Amino acid sequence: MQNLGLGFTTLFFLIRSSFRVAELSESFRSALANNEVMFMVLERSMVASAVILLTTMPPGLVFAREGWKEAGWSFSGKPIARGMSQYKLESVTRGNK
Repeated sequence: MQNLGLGFTTLFFLIRSSFRVAELSESFRSALANNEVMFMVLERSMVASAVILLTTMPPGLVFAREGWKEAGWSFSGKPIARGMSQYKLESVTRGNK
């Protein structure tokens, strides 16, 4: 499900970027740059939709959970001590190096 959300978010930003390129290709005085309805549909609604999808379907869940585990973190917020010494684990959780 998160894959679908990330895909649609990418599509929304591609549509928005394409609109911005077309809008500003003839400067701010072009008809497209001054069309408020097109701006609302192709700019604001694309960004709002992408934000809603990224909020409800976080992209971090798409990427391999094993990568998080190898880094020493779990989704519960508690560090995993796999492959790390206790001293190093404590210094990482406190932000020290």
